[in-house]
Amino acid sequence: MQPNNLTALDFEDIKSSIQSYLRTRSEFTDYDFDGSSLSYLIDILAYNTYYTAFNANMALNESFLTSATIRDNIVNIAKLLNYVPRSIVSSKACLYLEVQTTQVNGEYPTSVTLKKGSVATGGNYIWNILNDKTSSVNQTTGKAVFDNLLIYEGSVVTFSYTVNTFAKQTYIIPSEDADIATLTVRVRPNESSTQFDIYNRVISVSSISPTTRSYFLSEGEDMRYEIRFGDDSIGRKLRDGEVIDLEYLVTSGPEANNTAKFSFVGRITDNFNQSYTPTTIDLTLKDKSQQGDAAEPVESIKYNAPRYYSAQYRAVTAQDYAIITKSIYSNASSVVAYGGDTLNPPIYGKVYIVIKTKSGTSLNDQTKKEISNNLRSYAMASIDPIIVDPDDVFINVKIFALYDTGGGSNASEIESDINSGILDWGTQTGINNFNSTFRAQQMEKAITLSNRAISDVSLQVSLLKYIKPNTNQTNTYCVSIGNPLYNSAPSRDGGDNECKKEPVVISGTFRTGNRPGVDQQFEDDGYGNLRTFYNTGTRKIYVNNKAGTVNYDTGQVCFGPVNIIGAGSNTPPTGSVTITDPGTGTGEITDPSLLPDGLQIPVLFIPANNSTIPATTPGTIINIITPSISVNPIGSMVPPTIPLNSLTPIDFNQTPIVLDIPDLTNTGSLSDSSCF
Repeated sequence: MQPNNLTALDFEDIKSSIQSYLRTRSEFTDYDFDGSSLSYLIDILAYNTYYTAFNANMALNESFLTSATIRDNIVNIAKLLNYVPRSIVSSKACLYLEVQTTQVNGEYPTSVTLKKGSVATGGNYIWNILNDKTSSVNQTTGKAVFDNLLIYEGSVVTFSYTVNTFAKQTYIIPSEDADIATLTVRVRPNESSTQFDIYNRVISVSSISPTTRSYFLSEGEDMRYEIRFGDDSIGRKLRDGEVIDLEYLVTSGPEANNTAKFSFVGRITDNFNQSYTPTTIDLTLKDKSQQGDAAEPVESIKYNAPRYYSAQYRAVTAQDYAIITKSIYSNASSVVAYGGDTLNPPIYGKVYIVIKTKSGTSLNDQTKKEISNNLRSYAMASIDPIIVDPDDVFINVKIFALYDTGGGSNASEIESDINSGILDWGTQTGINNFNSTFRAQQMEKAITLSNRAISDVSLQVSLLKYIKPNTNQTNTYCVSIGNPLYNSAPSRDGGDNECKKEPVVISGTFRTGNRPGVDQQFEDDGYGNLRTFYNTGTRKIYVNNKAGTVNYDTGQVCFGPVNIIGAGSNTPPTGSVTITDPGTGTGEITDPSLLPDGLQIPVLFIPANNSTIPATTPGTIINIITPSISVNPIGSMVPPTIPLNSLTPIDFNQTPIVLDIPDLTNTGSLSDSSCF
């Protein structure tokens, strides 16, 4: 008789199945299996069957990308889709160097060269440039400047292979922590030759000829990358005796991020062959180190590999543009793309790409242009890719929690648990990213479940956006939260018998051309108008009752026309910024783009619906500001509504700190950048 149950994988189920089978035999009809020595043999059979079934199941799972768990297996499957996982990424910093040269026979040198290799030390790390940099010398002052100098953390490593066509060779980059983006492959005719050809990595074989100097890259075992060369059909085949020279950075990745103090240790020579010591060089930090990242995790590989394969190195759909953008711009944490035909009114022939960066709130114009130009080689027909900034909406949440004093936790422990619960909620909901929706009920539930002593939770929610004006220009500035605003009921205030409404929109401080010495703000009057005012003690002095408009149905605020010259008491300089490096001195950089966060005016809104706040456009990012938490025992008073003073955005003149919610690609810290 055959067994009648072949689907059980549990040990006890398998054991029971064997016993049931044996009982069908006449020899064991009345046998006590549990109380006999035969039970040990049945256990052995059950264990053997269980492990065999488990191994077969795991082996089958490891054959598919969605169910595989071992990195080497996931990488091998992704290799069939022509996907190469991202390696560890070196942290980068941006410097400004000024070199004071010396005269020879009464003349300054015409140029100075900064040699590749080690340039600076900082944070117990070595920082390098990957190629020689040359700068001209000002013949009046004798100074040479290296501006926007990118330095990379790590150690420069070289490794060579001699080609032997009679043996089966595998060209492996021997370092596990190699930043593949810094890899240079050179091929020499023989060991004694100083001449070499540069080989470039193959992305698509469509443009490869039999003589093209190129190589193919893939991740091998233990996260070490392998290099393969052509076969004289697709790319040039290497000849016997040729020498392959590999040069790359071995890096610490994200551990070196946020280094802000550097000391110069590089080598600088001029065209007279004079060398310069660090005492003749002024080093100024322009951007602290950032963008260092760990190797791509398996979850990201499983998500990205099939999507890269579907794009097939050409951009047809909006999703193709998003996927290709992430491959050509390594600092992209998340990317969303949408066609201009979806806009109102539609704009045909354009696709808009919005990039959330790992280390910056926005991209500079030069980086946007470079990405657009790179994308055009993938675009079909005459589609024009346009890079735009994300539409950031900040949600300011005040949390009021009541707890039972007999629940076994104190206020400090409950606050810590609430913070952990909020981070878990953010990770699960994917907030602080594109296509997200804030739901207050979900957040309240996560807070309630974070500690059993919590008995009640209430939230106060307001929205924050920024106006980024052009100084010394008269313009009208519009911002919108994309959701209706709370429209308060009128009330009579004082003895003037006038119906008034509480404002639901208020701005931070700013200064205008007609009142350059006065810190002003604007708020709504409850009837669709903005009015500007300034404070004298506890009084508000209104200076313009028609300073703009408010649409309560759409959440749009238009301020102006107005000539804004600064952001109140925080008015930044208009021409330059001086950045101090504690280790090496100071330097003045006349570039307004280097100003911290630029000029921006915060605007705070009370939405009509606090419970659900969706992203209003494909490029909208909902950012949750690190919330203020108030924990009190039962019986304490908790504000039932948002008080008026919660609309005073004094703390938001600079971009607020948002929740650091981890995702697949490690978003990193937020900081504006002039170099990246």
